[in-house]
Amino acid sequence: MKTLFDKRTILLLTMIITVLAVVLFTNRFMNKLESDALRAREIEVFKDALAIVQKNYIQEIQEEDLIKSALEGIIENINTSPISIKSFKDKKEEGDINEILERNFLDAVSTKDSNWEELKEFKDVLTVFRKSYFENRETDVQSKDLIYAAIKGMVKSLDTHSDFMTPQQYKEMQVETKGEFGGIGIKIDKKQGVITVTEVLEETPAFRAGIERGDKIIMINNEFTKDMSIQEAVEGIRGTPSTPVSLTIFREGWKKPEKFTLKRDNVSIQSLVSKMLDSETGYIRIYQFQKQTASAFTASLLKLIDNDMKYLVLDLRNNPGGLLHSAVDIVSHFIPSGKLVVSIKDKNGKVKDYLSHHREPYLALPLVVIIDGESASASEIVAGALKDWHRAVIIGTKSYGKGSVQTVVPLKDGSALKLTTARYYTPKGISIEGRGITPDLIVKPKIGNNKDEYICKAMDLLRNNKIFRMLQKES
Repeated sequence: MKTLFDKRTILLLTMIITVLAVVLFTNRFMNKLESDALRAREIEVFKDALAIVQKNYIQEIQEEDLIKSALEGIIENINTSPISIKSFKDKKEEGDINEILERNFLDAVSTKDSNWEELKEFKDVLTVFRKSYFENRETDVQSKDLIYAAIKGMVKSLDTHSDFMTPQQYKEMQVETKGEFGGIGIKIDKKQGVITVTEVLEETPAFRAGIERGDKIIMINNEFTKDMSIQEAVEGIRGTPSTPVSLTIFREGWKKPEKFTLKRDNVSIQSLVSKMLDSETGYIRIYQFQKQTASAFTASLLKLIDNDMKYLVLDLRNNPGGLLHSAVDIVSHFIPSGKLVVSIKDKNGKVKDYLSHHREPYLALPLVVIIDGESASASEIVAGALKDWHRAVIIGTKSYGKGSVQTVVPLKDGSALKLTTARYYTPKGISIEGRGITPDLIVKPKIGNNKDEYICKAMDLLRNNKIFRMLQKES
């Protein structure tokens, strides 16, 4: 009986061990397959991004230059410093990490075949980064992080307007283009390393709480913003309507920061505001050219006309641009139908013209347009077209000079590229890029003067008929 028991016990233990071994092997095998498949998809994202840049970017860029920039992006975005490694797995070569990676990276991604077996060297590069290069780090670096860093580095080397957006950032961009989100109604930027309020939208929680432009946001929900990116700060501030968010703010002149607790709301990004400045002068300020801007502009214009408007001030200060079609629609209100508003020219010299199309334009309405150094892109298209057609007097300061067209191209994983694909040209064939729009009349506000010098000058030109003399002189 003892012998039989021993044999049964041994057989049972053997079966248990066998089952456990099969389970462990299966799990490891499946994890490896999933890991390999994930890395293959991530590598595919990089190769797609590389191909899209080469095909669509406005200038011809050598593949080797793009890949070198991608490697620099990995080093920079992962926040590392170059080191030397003595072995490169199967290669067993010595040298600076940058040289080794560049050589293998070039060999890997230059292949035109989509067979992932031929990308083994590139996988080895990622393995070295994740295991050898970061072996002393507490946090494991994922291959996706490396791929994104590579794409960021590649796109960053192109120009200041091209960009790479992660899936979350791409979603945020779509939200802003749509013009509605859950938040408190502020725009922010990072100035001198500090998250700073750049604009407060009217009739929003932030506006009602007394938050002002220029306020420094020190903490968001009791978390210091010192090491936060703009995207992280935006994600912390936005959220479901009716939920609370706390901001610790420091304002110039204050002795210490103050804490604001606000309740989030549905925030509609106002693309424009309008009002009567006096009994005869209408005013429309466009903050950004969004999808609904043209229809909102038409409605505002009709409302002002119903209020006996005889003159119009169009304010484009601090307007970063937006949708091209919205800009064309705005210009179409003031010049004859069928006239050239803007031309765009791509890398191959192909030109596409955008013409005015309003059925009953307001050709006789006296118009002054205000611009400044932050008026860019679509704002410059509007100002440039109205200036070239002698339809408005442009006042203020020279505009930003962003005369390039950015095209957003989604990638397979939900991220996206924003690439410069063409240049803008005014009706007279003048490139806006780097030059901007020079006003007909330079206006610089006086320090300490509470009056809006721009609007005061615009009203003076309109009410004293100086605008007509200026336009006749231009003609």
